[in-house]
Amino acid sequence: MKLKHLLFAFCVLAFSTNYAQYDPDNNDGGEEDLSLLSFKDRLYTGGNFWGSFGTFTNLEISPMLGYRITNDYSVGVGIKYNYFRRNVAPTFSASIYGGSAFTRYIFLERIVAHAEFELLSVQRNFGVPSSERLLVPIGLVGGGFSSNGFQLMLLYDLIGHPNNPYLGTFGPNSRIYLRAGFLFNL
Repeated sequence: MKLKHLLFAFCVLAFSTNYAQYDPDNNDGGEEDLSLLSFKDRLYTGGNFWGSFGTFTNLEISPMLGYRITNDYSVGVGIKYNYFRRNVAPTFSASIYGGSAFTRYIFLERIVAHAEFELLSVQRNFGVPSSERLLVPIGLVGGGFSSNGFQLMLLYDLIGHPNNPYLGTFGPNSRIYLRAGFLFNL
Protein backbone atom coordinates (compact mmCIF):
# COMPACT_ATOMS: atom_id res chain seq x y z
CA MET A 1 0.00 0.00 0.00
CA LYS A 2 2.77 2.46 0.88
CA LEU A 3 4.57 1.67 -2.38
CA LYS A 4 1.44 2.59 -4.36
CA HIS A 5 1.25 5.94 -2.56
CA LEU A 6 4.95 6.57 -3.19
CA LEU A 7 4.64 5.77 -6.90
CA PHE A 8 1.57 7.99 -7.20
CA ALA A 9 3.36 10.89 -5.47
CA PHE A 10 6.39 10.42 -7.73
CA CYS A 11 4.25 10.52 -10.88
CA VAL A 12 2.38 13.65 -9.76
CA LEU A 13 5.61 15.42 -8.85
CA ALA A 14 7.45 14.33 -11.98
CA PHE A 15 4.71 15.46 -14.34
CA SER A 16 3.88 18.66 -12.45
CA THR A 17 7.47 19.87 -12.64
CA ASN A 18 7.48 19.95 -16.44
CA TYR A 19 6.77 23.67 -16.23
CA ALA A 20 9.63 24.57 -13.86
CA GLN A 21 11.52 27.72 -14.82
CA TYR A 22 15.04 26.41 -14.32
CA ASP A 23 16.82 23.11 -13.98
CA PRO A 24 20.29 23.52 -12.40
CA ASP A 25 21.14 19.97 -13.45
CA ASN A 26 20.52 20.44 -17.17
CA ASN A 27 21.94 23.05 -19.51
CA ASP A 28 20.13 21.64 -22.61
CA GLY A 29 23.32 20.29 -24.11
CA GLY A 30 24.98 23.70 -24.46
CA GLU A 31 28.05 24.53 -22.43
CA GLU A 32 27.33 27.66 -20.44
CA ASP A 33 30.46 29.73 -19.73
CA LEU A 34 30.34 29.89 -15.94
CA SER A 35 33.25 32.35 -15.85
CA LEU A 36 30.82 34.98 -17.17
CA LEU A 37 28.39 34.38 -14.29
CA SER A 38 28.48 36.16 -10.95
CA PHE A 39 28.80 34.19 -7.72
CA LYS A 40 25.05 34.56 -7.13
CA ASP A 41 24.21 33.25 -10.60
CA ARG A 42 26.12 30.03 -9.87
CA LEU A 43 24.03 29.37 -6.75
CA TYR A 44 20.98 27.14 -6.63
CA THR A 45 18.71 26.13 -3.82
CA GLY A 46 16.11 23.52 -3.12
CA GLY A 47 15.63 20.71 -0.71
CA ASN A 48 13.55 17.82 0.40
CA PHE A 49 10.43 17.59 2.47
CA TRP A 50 8.50 14.67 3.83
CA GLY A 51 5.35 14.13 5.84
CA SER A 52 3.64 11.00 7.04
CA PHE A 53 0.79 10.70 9.50
CA GLY A 54 -0.86 7.84 11.35
CA THR A 55 0.50 5.67 14.14
CA PHE A 56 3.72 7.60 13.64
CA THR A 57 3.96 11.23 12.58
CA ASN A 58 7.13 12.14 10.73
CA LEU A 59 7.70 15.64 9.33
CA GLU A 60 10.96 16.61 7.67
CA ILE A 61 12.24 19.75 6.01
CA SER A 62 15.78 19.96 4.66
CA PRO A 63 16.66 23.03 2.60
CA MET A 64 19.99 23.16 0.77
CA LEU A 65 22.21 25.63 -1.06
CA GLY A 66 24.48 24.54 -3.91
CA TYR A 67 27.24 26.18 -5.94
CA ARG A 68 28.05 25.17 -9.53
CA ILE A 69 31.83 24.84 -9.91
CA THR A 70 31.50 23.59 -13.49
CA ASN A 71 28.50 22.89 -15.68
CA ASP A 72 28.43 19.31 -14.37
CA TYR A 73 29.94 19.52 -10.89
CA SER A 74 28.58 21.28 -7.80
CA VAL A 75 29.02 21.32 -4.03
CA GLY A 76 26.78 22.58 -1.28
CA VAL A 77 25.49 22.56 2.27
CA GLY A 78 22.15 21.87 3.86
CA ILE A 79 20.29 21.90 7.14
CA LYS A 80 17.76 19.36 8.33
CA TYR A 81 14.94 19.33 10.84
CA ASN A 82 12.80 16.28 11.52
CA TYR A 83 9.90 15.99 13.97
CA PHE A 84 8.95 12.47 15.00
CA ARG A 85 6.00 11.41 17.15
CA ARG A 86 4.64 8.01 18.15
CA ASN A 87 0.88 8.51 18.53
CA VAL A 88 0.09 5.31 20.45
CA ALA A 89 0.89 4.48 24.06
CA PRO A 90 3.46 5.03 25.22
CA THR A 91 3.49 8.27 23.22
CA PHE A 92 6.82 9.85 22.42
CA SER A 93 8.06 12.79 20.38
CA ALA A 94 11.50 13.97 19.36
CA SER A 95 13.24 16.54 17.21
CA ILE A 96 16.19 15.61 15.04
CA TYR A 97 18.32 18.36 13.56
CA GLY A 98 21.68 18.84 11.94
CA GLY A 99 23.57 19.79 8.84
CA SER A 100 25.15 18.30 5.76
CA ALA A 101 27.71 18.89 3.04
CA PHE A 102 27.28 17.37 -0.41
CA THR A 103 28.87 17.04 -3.81
CA ARG A 104 27.17 16.03 -7.05
CA TYR A 105 28.13 15.34 -10.63
CA ILE A 106 25.78 15.25 -13.62
CA PHE A 107 26.45 12.93 -16.52
CA LEU A 108 24.37 11.79 -19.49
CA GLU A 109 22.43 15.08 -19.09
CA ARG A 110 19.97 13.85 -16.43
CA ILE A 111 21.80 11.25 -14.32
CA VAL A 112 23.17 12.54 -11.01
CA ALA A 113 25.92 10.99 -8.88
CA HIS A 114 25.64 12.23 -5.29
CA ALA A 115 27.71 11.97 -2.08
CA GLU A 116 26.72 13.58 1.20
CA PHE A 117 27.82 13.64 4.82
CA GLU A 118 25.19 14.44 7.46
CA LEU A 119 25.75 15.03 11.15
CA LEU A 120 22.51 14.80 13.13
CA SER A 121 21.71 15.54 16.75
CA VAL A 122 19.36 12.86 18.11
CA GLN A 123 18.24 11.75 21.54
CA ARG A 124 20.65 9.15 22.93
CA ASN A 125 17.94 6.51 23.43
CA PHE A 126 15.66 7.26 20.52
CA GLY A 127 12.14 6.22 21.47
CA VAL A 128 12.71 6.82 25.19
CA PRO A 129 12.16 10.37 26.50
CA SER A 130 15.55 11.85 27.38
CA SER A 131 17.29 15.21 27.27
CA GLU A 132 20.68 13.67 26.50
CA ARG A 133 21.65 14.04 22.83
CA LEU A 134 24.12 12.26 20.59
CA LEU A 135 25.74 13.28 17.28
CA VAL A 136 25.14 10.65 14.61
CA PRO A 137 27.17 10.64 11.35
CA ILE A 138 25.50 9.45 8.15
CA GLY A 139 27.52 9.02 4.93
CA LEU A 140 25.36 8.76 1.82
CA VAL A 141 26.43 7.82 -1.70
CA GLY A 142 24.31 7.05 -4.72
CA GLY A 143 22.60 8.68 -7.59
CA GLY A 144 19.44 9.27 -9.42
CA PHE A 145 17.52 11.20 -12.02
CA SER A 146 17.00 14.95 -12.27
CA SER A 147 14.62 16.71 -14.63
CA ASN A 148 13.01 20.16 -14.69
CA GLY A 149 14.09 20.94 -11.15
CA PHE A 150 12.80 17.65 -9.68
CA GLN A 151 15.23 15.03 -8.43
CA LEU A 152 14.76 11.44 -7.33
CA MET A 153 17.73 9.63 -5.80
CA LEU A 154 18.55 6.28 -4.28
CA LEU A 155 21.27 6.63 -1.61
CA TYR A 156 23.20 4.10 0.48
CA ASP A 157 24.41 4.83 4.03
CA LEU A 158 28.08 3.83 4.18
CA ILE A 159 28.44 4.36 7.95
CA GLY A 160 25.46 2.44 9.33
CA HIS A 161 25.64 4.06 12.79
CA PRO A 162 23.52 2.12 15.33
CA ASN A 163 21.78 5.35 16.46
CA ASN A 164 20.77 6.40 12.95
CA PRO A 165 17.15 7.52 13.48
CA TYR A 166 16.00 6.81 9.91
CA LEU A 167 14.42 3.64 8.68
CA GLY A 168 15.69 2.56 5.29
CA THR A 169 13.37 2.53 2.32
CA PHE A 170 13.23 -1.25 2.33
CA GLY A 171 12.74 -1.89 6.05
CA PRO A 172 14.29 -1.17 9.45
CA ASN A 173 17.60 -2.89 8.67
CA SER A 174 17.96 -1.38 5.22
CA ARG A 175 20.66 1.24 4.67
CA ILE A 176 19.13 2.31 1.35
CA TYR A 177 17.15 5.56 1.23
CA LEU A 178 14.87 7.05 -1.40
CA ARG A 179 15.01 10.84 -1.59
CA ALA A 180 12.86 13.19 -3.67
CA GLY A 181 13.28 16.95 -3.85
CA PHE A 182 13.37 20.12 -5.90
CA LEU A 183 16.09 22.50 -7.16
CA PHE A 184 15.72 26.16 -8.13
CA ASN A 185 18.07 28.82 -9.45
CA LEU A 186 18.55 31.80 -7.12
